[in-house]
Amino acid sequence: MNEQVVERSAVTALAAARRSLAPAISAVVDELATEALSDRELIATLKLGGQLARLSDALLVAAIEQVNERNNAPRDDRLTTRLGAKDAAELVRAATLCSGKAARTLMSAAKVTGRERCLTTGQLLPGRFPHLAAALREGAISAATFLAATKPLNDAITRISTEDLAEADQILAAYACGHGNNVATEDAVGEDTDAGADADGPGADAALPPLDADDLAALARRITAYADPDGAEPTEKRAMARRGLTLGKPKDGLVPINGHLMPETASQLERLLSAIINPRSTKADTNLDQEAAAAGSDEPAASSLSVADAATAEEAAEAELPPSPEERTSPQKRHDALAAILNLAAGAADAPTLGGAPPTLVVTISAEDFENQSGWAHLDGLDVRTSWHAAQRIACIGVIQRVIHLATGRIVGIHTTGRIFNAAQRRAIIARDRECIIPGCHTPAAWCEIHHVHDWALGGATHTDNGVLLCWFHHRTLGYNGWHIRMTDGLPQVRGPQWWDPHRRWHQVHTTLARAG
Repeated sequence: MNEQVVERSAVTALAAARRSLAPAISAVVDELATEALSDRELIATLKLGGQLARLSDALLVAAIEQVNERNNAPRDDRLTTRLGAKDAAELVRAATLCSGKAARTLMSAAKVTGRERCLTTGQLLPGRFPHLAAALREGAISAATFLAATKPLNDAITRISTEDLAEADQILAAYACGHGNNVATEDAVGEDTDAGADADGPGADAALPPLDADDLAALARRITAYADPDGAEPTEKRAMARRGLTLGKPKDGLVPINGHLMPETASQLERLLSAIINPRSTKADTNLDQEAAAAGSDEPAASSLSVADAATAEEAAEAELPPSPEERTSPQKRHDALAAILNLAAGAADAPTLGGAPPTLVVTISAEDFENQSGWAHLDGLDVRTSWHAAQRIACIGVIQRVIHLATGRIVGIHTTGRIFNAAQRRAIIARDRECIIPGCHTPAAWCEIHHVHDWALGGATHTDNGVLLCWFHHRTLGYNGWHIRMTDGLPQVRGPQWWDPHRRWHQVHTTLARAG
């Protein structure tokens, strides 16, 4: 009876504290709305809010432990049954007015902090993570932080010794509470991470800031990896089983992509994307080799400038050009970089074959639409259309064919590899242009496509005097993005949109200006 009185008194005191706390919080909220707080007061408010949120988690997790305890009974005697709730999750959501996700976080934490009873004596057994659970009860860590720290260990619980588990619990709780400098973690993580390694050194007694949820989870993974070195194998097997890539159903001119990549695959893709999106400022050698200089040209390319002279001339040329702001978003840049990677891979000499030939993308367009430079083209393999501009660009790439047909279905033209620049011509164009020729774009030559300035289908020659380097994005949008290209004396010139150059003048490409001298 006395216990019930104490419990009611504690709850009553808490309710009274909430009533007195609510006006104080409202007053601070009002001051925040009027920007009346100083920077120092603002940070203090954030810290106080975090402390209150963690204390709230401690209260709710402890209460949910009791809900679980009172539900550990025959169905008719369970707390949820007596209160008319379907299950504990419904009861928690209704009582706290929180979201399902928040309720699951609190209930998961309560499940881990909950202590089992001895089957013979009925006494409560020690918890699995007593130090972390104590930190949660004291409001030092939140429920989410508690779960972040315990999940890696729980996943490997059957492969970690009791001693290692106890040590890991102690270390993680210390770092979570800002006492990490008092715990040497050499045995737990395989290296000495004791912040106070030199006990006599400066700052040996200084407290470390508590780790947040992400940092604590990272430390927990390191400790788990050291205590369970064989755990990587089942993780690898699960990853191998889940790996995959799926192309979705085309919609609104786009094809959704979804899947899971193995770490090494994702890392390689990230490196390739970065190489295109953030190219280093290394430039190709200004000296053309003898074969490249003569390829596709009646006369050798003349260049007597040194590398230093070329760089100086290039800087001067760039200074005369209007600025070229980057309008693409980061996801759009990654898409365009992936397109360049796929085109390069499809054209590789050792690319896999289909039916004995390199994988070739076939684009079908009607003769009328091709003649009028409008309408739609169709891609094989997917029930999706693309624009005439895309079909025109596709015909410039050696691993892609453009098929032109009449309304009756009769094929009247197939543009294939006969129009493709050979290796020697490509080397010469790369040596001349070095990168995408659109000002402000520095996509390296290796990731660029070669564009026929005068369309091959309209009589343009496959010749170094008619080919320029363009990245996938500028090649794909050429014709309606405001950029125009022409060749003058074998050198490319560009005219940009009005926002780039209000006078719409022709500019010699800065990468070739130095060579022209």
